[in-house]
Amino acid sequence: MEPRDGALPGVSDVRQRTLAEPTEGGLVTFSREFAMEHKGVEYLSPDDALVARLRRRLLAGEDGLVGLKLLPFVDHPGITFVYRVGFEDGTGETIQEELVPVFVDLGSQSPRRPIGEQVLAADTVRAKPDSETVRELVESRKALEEAAEAYVANVLSTTKAEITADREAEVEQERENLKAYAQAERERIEAFISEYQQQAAAGQDMEVSIRGQRRRLEELEERVEERKAELERRRQVISLTPEVEGYCLTVHSVSLSSEVDLSWPAILPPHRCDNFRQLSQALAQHIQRV
Repeated sequence: MEPRDGALPGVSDVRQRTLAEPTEGGLVTFSREFAMEHKGVEYLSPDDALVARLRRRLLAGEDGLVGLKLLPFVDHPGITFVYRVGFEDGTGETIQEELVPVFVDLGSQSPRRPIGEQVLAADTVRAKPDSETVRELVESRKALEEAAEAYVANVLSTTKAEITADREAEVEQERENLKAYAQAERERIEAFISEYQQQAAAGQDMEVSIRGQRRRLEELEERVEERKAELERRRQVISLTPEVEGYCLTVHSVSLSSEVDLSWPAILPPHRCDNFRQLSQALAQHIQRV
């Protein structure tokens, strides 16, 4: 989310209509010092009622881009990137679509899909994560995402090869079926034409009937050619650009506390909280002060 023209750094333009009651809002910040130095900017503490309501809204609504999970089976902190990948053919029909969760740990930056799938399916524990670890993840997001993107590119390449092989076999079978159908129809129409010509030779007026059958034969050839062109389009397998459905900061669960509940949905649809750094830093500040 880019700051609007003239906006102060570190300040958000909060309008209450995004919450429960649609009332007029203004400029706010999480920095006490910043609020003291700038007139007209309101300071919001981590335990402010507005912040608490916004946090509950995000958690309950499942409409954020960024998530946080604390899990006992994760040995090293990292980020789980959830990609939506898909393929379509030349006609625009979707062939396959799936979610690909990729966990990239902070230390080795090694992408691993099996752990990502575990993270996606698991429920977070009630715990207080280390705020410094959260900051490290936020600062390293770009490098971790590059590793995840390279992994997803390989997944796309492998999957596309498999789908292409299947689609080739499917299209060839349909072409064979089309060839058999066209030949049978062609022979049937030509048989009618031959019969009508014999009747015409015997003195009957069969000109209209013969013309009609020849028109049917031409229409058959046109339909066959159109179907062949469609099958060639279906033969094409196109990789769609992977879309990030959500980021999940993934941390080993330590220092259990019943005071902090940072449960976030497993799958978080995009485009609602699209400034990863701003949201994550605010979250880290909140964790540190709880």
